[in-house]
Amino acid sequence: MHYFDVATNFVQRFIIGYKSEPDNFYLEGETVHDAPVISCRVYDPKGQFIYGLHKNNLTSDTPSRYRFMLTKEGWHRVIDDKGNELLRIETIEEERNRITRIYGEFFDNQGKLAARGDEHGLSVNCPLKLG
Repeated sequence: MHYFDVATNFVQRFIIGYKSEPDNFYLEGETVHDAPVISCRVYDPKGQFIYGLHKNNLTSDTPSRYRFMLTKEGWHRVIDDKGNELLRIETIEEERNRITRIYGEFFDNQGKLAARGDEHGLSVNCPLKLG
């Protein structure tokens, strides 16, 4: 099975943030054909939009200085034109399951920290829906 590590839970899908608000942060993950599929709108600490993803593809309103790329390890990353990593989607095998962790700091459109992802999974400071 394939799971996301979100708020100390292993889930097959999740939505965090404010998806119903078109100009605010959200991060959504689902499993499709045993692979992670991510959609999001991401803001910086000043509350400015920086990039968006729709099903693992950058949205058309994402500035050209951001790139979505696949690493040699098979992980996905969003980087800026200086090479700074803003998002990493990393999947590992653990006890016959695939676990996806999302790395990065995610802010809402007010500049408040909405979520932080690291090797312990996503910790969430905003609305959360697990599935």
